[in-house]
Amino acid sequence: MSPAVSVIMPVHNRSDVLPRAIQSVLDQRFLDFELIIVDDGSTDDSVRVAKSFGDPRIQIIELGQNRGGNAARNQGIRAAKSPLISFLDSDDSYLPEKLEWVVAEFERRPDLELLIDSFVKVQPPGSSKERVTRKNPVIADRETFRRALFTRQLWKATPSITVRRETVLLGGMFDESLRRLQDFDLLIRISEFASCASTDKVLWVKYWDAAAISAQDNMVPANIELVRRHPEYLSVREYRPGLAYALRLSLWRRLKAGNAGGVLRDIRNIFTAFGPANAARLLFEACFPRPAI
Repeated sequence: MSPAVSVIMPVHNRSDVLPRAIQSVLDQRFLDFELIIVDDGSTDDSVRVAKSFGDPRIQIIELGQNRGGNAARNQGIRAAKSPLISFLDSDDSYLPEKLEWVVAEFERRPDLELLIDSFVKVQPPGSSKERVTRKNPVIADRETFRRALFTRQLWKATPSITVRRETVLLGGMFDESLRRLQDFDLLIRISEFASCASTDKVLWVKYWDAAAISAQDNMVPANIELVRRHPEYLSVREYRPGLAYALRLSLWRRLKAGNAGGVLRDIRNIFTAFGPANAARLLFEACFPRPAI
């Protein structure tokens, strides 16, 4: 008999924090799960660490070479035996009620195909910043979800996503050519046809790391690529404030770091990608944002 939910965890050279992530899954109050750990060509002890747990619910897949987190997640999706899939990054952790809550929610709502939950963001040791809670709005219909997605009102990190396996397969899984915004891209594609919702229920912990891909300041090219794939992000007026916000945030980070050359390069790329009229309008909206929708 298949387990109720599959947890997919990609890992690449994370032997130091991997035990915390694995143990958070094994400590779940809900026991009917499988944990699929996909090693993405690690050169450290990550595979040995994963094998050391010896729990029969853990399946370890070794890709043999570094193909990227998206390829690792897709391999996990293909291998999953459950009708429901949750994700966890190897440097984050679940709260004990995570799987119990999401499985119950999908049982309560048979029409639901994708759910985004909420999380706590923890800073590294020694940081002067405090931990913050990233609570999502409670959304129960696809159109509101899609509008909130484009206007950047959703905290949409991959471990927030639980999705029916048949839905993520129909949506095309993760795009293996993307290094940034792959979760955003997947959610856009799935929200075109599936019943999507979000909740303010806090169910996992994100440990922020300055070395992580999500912390790297290359958001302008990533958003340009997202617009190329999903032109409505730029063309639909009610969605555009989200794009303007993303550009403003990235440009501000470069200015704050004293990287004036990076700012000029990003602005040139925006004009080249979107044309003078669209670029000027976007930059104006970035500097003088409209009230929230």
